[in-house]
Amino acid sequence: MPRKKPIPSSEPLPPLLQARLESLKAYTADHAMLLWADDSLTQAIWEPGGFAFLLLYGPTGVGKSELLHSVTCRMQSRAQVVTPGDRLPLPVVLVETPAPFTLREWYERVLRALDEPIIEEPTYREVGASPNGKRTASGRGSAKLLDEAPELRHAVEVALAKRRVQALFCDEAQHFMMDGETQTLRRRWDWLKSLNNTTGVLLVLAGAYPLFQFRLISGQAARRGTDLHFPRYQLTSPQDCSAFQGALLALLKQACPAVSGREAKTAELQPLMDHWPLFYAGCLGCVGVLKEWLVRTVAAALRKGDARLTLDRVREHQLIEASLAQMATDIVAGEQQVALTGGSREQLHSLLQMESEAAPTPTSVGETSPVRSRRTSTRPGTRKPKREAVGE
Repeated sequence: MPRKKPIPSSEPLPPLLQARLESLKAYTADHAMLLWADDSLTQAIWEPGGFAFLLLYGPTGVGKSELLHSVTCRMQSRAQVVTPGDRLPLPVVLVETPAPFTLREWYERVLRALDEPIIEEPTYREVGASPNGKRTASGRGSAKLLDEAPELRHAVEVALAKRRVQALFCDEAQHFMMDGETQTLRRRWDWLKSLNNTTGVLLVLAGAYPLFQFRLISGQAARRGTDLHFPRYQLTSPQDCSAFQGALLALLKQACPAVSGREAKTAELQPLMDHWPLFYAGCLGCVGVLKEWLVRTVAAALRKGDARLTLDRVREHQLIEASLAQMATDIVAGEQQVALTGGSREQLHSLLQMESEAAPTPTSVGETSPVRSRRTSTRPGTRKPKREAVGE
């Protein structure tokens, strides 16, 4: 196929080429890890089992946001009006956590996602209060933060009940943790627990590995919360390598036609698939990073007038090594933290003052536990030492 005429960078892509690029950007590869996370998250939504929140954490670019969007669209499309005249229910609502985090802005985003009008709360400040609403050294000001917005919270609670929301997805939820102080984190946890108690809505907090610390605030937080680790593909696992190659092949089947304008043949894809370790190293096993990489590559190929997707063009748009090294450092640190805080049976028994030898042995139904004989300090048949009886 002859090379096409390049498009100057000062001009936008023609509508036909832009449509090809948008089709690639909208495509989601149904790879093994995404399907597993989708199933686990959906089951938790249908039955939270007493949990107030679910932590969805993993490496950056692994596909957490894509997962939230996919589940949200699927569950909202299946919603049906139960009572005539009611508004269409929204089983799942997705919002992005603001940074820096404030309750007022978060409430407003939830109301917009629910398509509810936002009420204007009168801002007040007592004498002696600082601009952030806390008490000052001089005067008796209000210790209540101005951004708590009780009127907005009431509007959110009413809207969640009216739209029959089952789960509220909070993407980029690591912004909850930006203050970093234990007291602040506990206050945020108390707020989440109170919101769940009044609405019954499962709060799904999705973000990077720093979000993992949120479940370690207290024993109550550990009881009322569960977590879902969305990991990357590991190069040391043959099963993961096979699944990653499947995801790469699915993306290449969309990327190559976007460049050439025709369906890709197997012979055209094989030279790229033969270099799958290069693709793995360039995305660290995260399919989201891989997709963004291919989108950049396809956009450049369309602008340069390439007739097909080449490995040289792919290499040009790989992340620089410094960026990949920083990403790898953060990912490995997060994975190690998850592994170290997983706990063990021996640690639990130690906290409960249980010895592994003293732990009861499970028995089958109808059976009785064996009675342990009392140990003696003498051999069988040997008399115990005692005083002999003497005559009167």
